[in-house]
Amino acid sequence: MVDFVGAGCGAADLITLRGKRLLEQADVIIYAGSLVNPQLLDYAKQECRIYNSALMHLDEVIEVMEKAEAEGLHTVRLHTGDPSVYGAIREQMDRLDALGISYNVTPGVSSFCGAAAALKAEYTLPDVSQTVILTRMAGRTPVPERESIESLAAHHATMVIFLSASMTEELSGKLIEGGYSTETPAAIVYKATWQDEKVVRCTVGTLAKAARENGISKTALITVGDFLGDDYELSKLYDKNFETEFRKAEAKMNIAIFSVTEKGRQLSERAAEVLSGEHKVSRYCFHKHTDDNSAVFWNMGSMVGRLFKRSDAFIFVCACGIAVRAVAPLLGTKADDPAVIVMDDCGRFVIPVLSGHIGGANRLAEVLAEALGNTPVITTATDVGGQFSPDSFAVANGLIITDLAAAKEIAAEVLDDEKVGFSTEYRHGGLPDELTEFGVCRTGIYVGTEPGVKPFDVTLRLVPRNIVLGIGCKKDTSAEAIESAVNSALSQAGIDPERVCGVASIDLKAREEGLLKFCERRDIELRTYTADELMAVSGDFASSDFVRETTGADNVCERSAVLRSGGRLVLHKTAFDGVTVAAAEAPVYLDFERNVL
Repeated sequence: MVDFVGAGCGAADLITLRGKRLLEQADVIIYAGSLVNPQLLDYAKQECRIYNSALMHLDEVIEVMEKAEAEGLHTVRLHTGDPSVYGAIREQMDRLDALGISYNVTPGVSSFCGAAAALKAEYTLPDVSQTVILTRMAGRTPVPERESIESLAAHHATMVIFLSASMTEELSGKLIEGGYSTETPAAIVYKATWQDEKVVRCTVGTLAKAARENGISKTALITVGDFLGDDYELSKLYDKNFETEFRKAEAKMNIAIFSVTEKGRQLSERAAEVLSGEHKVSRYCFHKHTDDNSAVFWNMGSMVGRLFKRSDAFIFVCACGIAVRAVAPLLGTKADDPAVIVMDDCGRFVIPVLSGHIGGANRLAEVLAEALGNTPVITTATDVGGQFSPDSFAVANGLIITDLAAAKEIAAEVLDDEKVGFSTEYRHGGLPDELTEFGVCRTGIYVGTEPGVKPFDVTLRLVPRNIVLGIGCKKDTSAEAIESAVNSALSQAGIDPERVCGVASIDLKAREEGLLKFCERRDIELRTYTADELMAVSGDFASSDFVRETTGADNVCERSAVLRSGGRLVLHKTAFDGVTVAAAEAPVYLDFERNVL
């Protein structure tokens, strides 16, 4: 067996764990002596046969491999960096194939990665460069004509140039000829990650001078591009308003806007401009009337079907009938359906068609009307009369509606000018005229957590979604294990899982895959804090010396839950096979004037 192993870019401890293990097991090592750090040979066992390929040609290398195979020995062919980049391994593998000798390849850290580390740079910066070109100058070994430095430079991408440190004068001229300005940032990285590493920053125009003055003519990479400058856009990866597989965007709503005509397309652009500051907005235009900032559709119903589950609102700039037919087959319950709004393509009216209160369509229509000069056509009875709506109140205050039938009956009472009772254990603002905390009422609203409380014959119980979970876990704990622990903890504490509004932990767990997947499944956000931030939280918390030594904080779950919630613990630290769970209740203030959006 032959193993091709990438030695890494220089430092002996940058070889992979697999590569190190293979070196320790090898009976024969053939290493690239001119470039591989000789310290790596210290991993070899005492009786290992070691050959320096810098002194050998291809036939001799293959001869050593073939002889070792005949003796039943294990050979490691140790290449610099990653074998796939200027490693000349294809010709060796082809020869082994012809001889019937099996082999494997273990990748390594390429020197271009080591150079980025030395530069403390990122090759791919948003709005600067999203492409990295690895190439070299033609020298004793030619390169294909179509891959000349001039033609590649024309892309103005990030360039990493190998095997060219002795030709910097010519290289500079070809880069300029290809389109780089003389002031384009450049850098020479000599022996990246080795002890005698040297980084020389310069420009394309001063490349040759910099190489001369620093005595660099080999064993160096040359990097070129604006990634070495200071100007770039922040990435979407950690943008709070950008949704990923593991994180919901902080934008309030995910809104899809559909248009059919050219006038509609123009209006959809204006609507998107109005809403995109606070919401994530995507536009979809009929294929005959589209633009560069929108997606194209041919069949509206099909496109709406694809977007329905992940959208909070749909805005249709078209006839009302078209919109209704597009969403009708997908509708479920009042509590789950997205907001649906229709605008005519002349921009005269904006009409909430579905989920006016719970989905926020009414309020969204009012925002659009104010910004675009439309007339909002609100047909919900309580809104038309400017009266209290239990649906809107619940959504605006983060309350769970436990009984839609009771909510409907209370709305009817409001329309009939009947007084509706109100009872709560939480602080609140002044009640609207339709509600009263005094006297006997047949219908009423109770805001609280006790399931058995029913102060009125018809009681709408609204439950605050204000529980923050603090979670600690061992590395690589699965989402299923965290889910099981959370369910058990909440069940023991008698806390409704629907009340959970967020999760908190220490920053060491910010990329913990199982925890992120758990949050994604529950559609809740994970926030993490440093050990110092957690230790600054005052309160009576369980303390663990082991946790302090491991994380820097004596308690993760309790402290993080209290810190994020700003409230009090309602579930102390509970441990379940590598997972600790605590829960805190955020303070509640009920505001009757707060808008849904």
